[in-house]
Amino acid sequence: MVHTASKLLKGLCGMVVMLALIAGIPSIQQAFAASHGIYTATAASHYRHPNTGVIEDSGGEGSSVLGQSMTDSATDTRALVEVDANGNTYATLRLKLAQYTTNQQFYIDTTGSGTYTPVSATVMQEDYANDSTDYRIPIPSENSIIRCTMYVEPMGRNVIWYITLSNLQSGSGDFITSITVNQAPVQQETAPPVQNQEPVQVPETTASAETVSSEPAVSTAETVSSAAESTAAEGIQEFDAAGNAVSGVSSKNTAADSANTAAVWGGIGGVAAAAAIAFCVWYFGFFKKKH
Repeated sequence: MVHTASKLLKGLCGMVVMLALIAGIPSIQQAFAASHGIYTATAASHYRHPNTGVIEDSGGEGSSVLGQSMTDSATDTRALVEVDANGNTYATLRLKLAQYTTNQQFYIDTTGSGTYTPVSATVMQEDYANDSTDYRIPIPSENSIIRCTMYVEPMGRNVIWYITLSNLQSGSGDFITSITVNQAPVQQETAPPVQNQEPVQVPETTASAETVSSEPAVSTAETVSSAAESTAAEGIQEFDAAGNAVSGVSSKNTAADSANTAAVWGGIGGVAAAAAIAFCVWYFGFFKKKH
């Protein structure tokens, strides 16, 4: 009976740990995915596949050093990453040695199975002074491995290599962008209400009505109305005609509350996972051995 209860408790602990880890997966994946915006990135070239180490180029192992040097020379270390409002990601790669190369093509592993499919590329700009060309392609994410091929005229054959992106920083550098980043509207400051001014007495013998003009006085009712409209626009508090407060939360506060709620649940999920793992380690590593 004791043995059966121990097995049930062990299985229950395993299920708790598994559920806690699964609950934390979406937040972890989201943290590593670039959000809507424009970024500069570091581009690294690889003659070998960065994951498998396989050299696909016909130069093979005997040309690994020369091949890596050549692909480094053909790939600029700067790149552009754009994520539009729908989550679609694009990379702009800057390839050099333009006068010696042709037929640049790009491939993406869209399924993660190691099978690459071609993607269309758009020429964004050509820099004849630096002998480079910028190519914009769609990619699954900024963590994708990009397979590249080009025909090198002095060699008389195609060369195959890979490009990875890292170190994303906000901004576009000297790249041409294609998306517009949504910006939150800037709230304009409301001018303070104009206060009543004391009338200026002008002697009849020294000035006339045509030479001295006074600004029209603003009534107290108008001042209160203007202040109420300003307060309502800022989303602080609203009142009805009878002077009763009207409940309501501005969109700014709602968005902030949603973000705080998501952060709190993410933290609770992490704490739950850590607590479940710690309990299982204590029970089976210490408590059970003593009993």
